Order: sequence, then structure tokens, then C-alpha cells
Amino acid sequence: MVSEDSAHLLYEKAPNRVAIVTLNRPEALNACTRAMWRQLAETWDEIKRDDEVSVVVLTGAGDRAFCAGVDLVEMAGTSASQDRAQAVSPFAPPPRLLENWDMDFWKPIVCAINGLALGSGFSMILATDVRIASENASFGLSQIKWGLLSGHATQLAPRFLSFPQAMELLLTGESITATRAYELGLVNRVVPQDRLMEEAVAMAETIARHPPLTLQGIKEAAVRGLDLGMREAIVWGLRMERLNSITEDAAEGPRAFAEKRQPQWKGR
Repeated sequence: MVSEDSAHLLYEKAPNRVAIVTLNRPEALNACTRAMWRQLAETWDEIKRDDEVSVVVLTGAGDRAFCAGVDLVEMAGTSASQDRAQAVSPFAPPPRLLENWDMDFWKPIVCAINGLALGSGFSMILATDVRIASENASFGLSQIKWGLLSGHATQLAPRFLSFPQAMELLLTGESITATRAYELGLVNRVVPQDRLMEEAVAMAETIARHPPLTLQGIKEAAVRGLDLGMREAIVWGLRMERLNSITEDAAEGPRAFAEKRQPQWKGR
């Protein structure tokens, strides 16, 4: 029997080596409970081990929200308990979340953003690779409005947006439109709402046509390089290039080109 909590996160395999992960609490604007965060971490671990999946589409159910952040009702209900006190202890280790950038999850993620992306929902987007927004999407780091500080957003937003733009979002809590998000480089494209999933899945399928180990190598090289100086980053990138060069797929690509045929990737 499927529990109510487990039904709040959906995972399905689509054709062409694509999987779809859906936050499924549309009645609560897909706000994430602690149980959902745990399920997300378990789902990413499952996908990491699945050689049949090359690319993931992450989205939210319904047309009102991608994710409105953490469930503030749940947070309010546990604010006085010992469990809540332990959760916010500055000495507690951080949970294993994708937003921490420490899960070593190297399969590309295409984010399909429908409606509101607020608070932790915004931070979740920053941990994805290609982002497609519907015209009705809006984005805000709203934690300040509720007296909260985000460890994720305070570190990620200034890295991926300009510092003053990130600070305006962090300090005001105000939202921006999908068009403004595109202008800031937060999303790759904005599409009509009724075409959002079609466009996101098409993008995922385009990416998934390429050799899976090379896809993962590109993402790992790019993400790890963010923490390095330019010289060290290039050295790291060249190491990843050499590692990729000894795979069977790296030999198959040039061979297929020379033989004027489509390459047959083996993921080895």
C-alpha cells in the first residue's frame, strides 16, 4: 500500500533513457515536508545506480507551483519540540540534499518550472543543469519574509547570479517573473504553459542521445571546477578528458564518424 507521504513524490521512467521526478503536493503548492526531502535524497541515490537512466526531468504537479519551498505549516507545528531543536542545531551535520552539492550526482537534470518557485524551491532549481520555465512561473527567495535564513540560497544565488541581483532577492524576498529570470540567466528559456513538459522532455531526450559516461563526465568536470581557481580547474578538466578517452564510447564515436554511421553507445 502506498503511504500518503510517498505519494507526494512521483518517480517514473520515460522512453529514451529519461526519468521524470515530480513533486506531488499541488494542494500545498508542492511545498516540501521533511519526509519529501528524505524521499528526494533516496530517489537521487536510486537514479545514480540505474544505468538505464541518463537524464532526469524534475518538475512539480499542477500548474500553480513548481515548489513553494519548505512546508511552513509543518515547521510551525514542530517549532517547540526537541526534534525541531535538533534540526536547527548549528552543530548538526547538513542533510544529504541535492542543493548541498555534495551528493556526487552527475546525471544531467532538466528542470521544468511551472508556477511558483519560492524559497527552497528556488534553491532546488539552482542545483539543476538546464531550466525551462512556463510563462506563468515566478521566482523568489522568500525566506526573509518569515524570519528565515537559507544556508543554500545565501551561497548559491551569489554564485549563479550577479552579486547585487542575488542580494536584492535575498534581502527583499520579492519575486521576479519568468521573463526577468530569463534576462538574469536563471532559466534557459520560457515557453507557454501547455508546452512546458513537452519542451522539457524534448530537451532531456536531446541530451540523453549522447554517451552516458561522457554526459556524467562533463557535468562532474564543470561542477567540481566551480570550486577551483582557473589553472586548477583546467587541470581537473583535462584529467576528466583523459578518463573519458579510455572509455569504449570515446573510441566508438570517431569510428562511427569514419564509417559514416550513427554511433552505438554502450555506456562503457
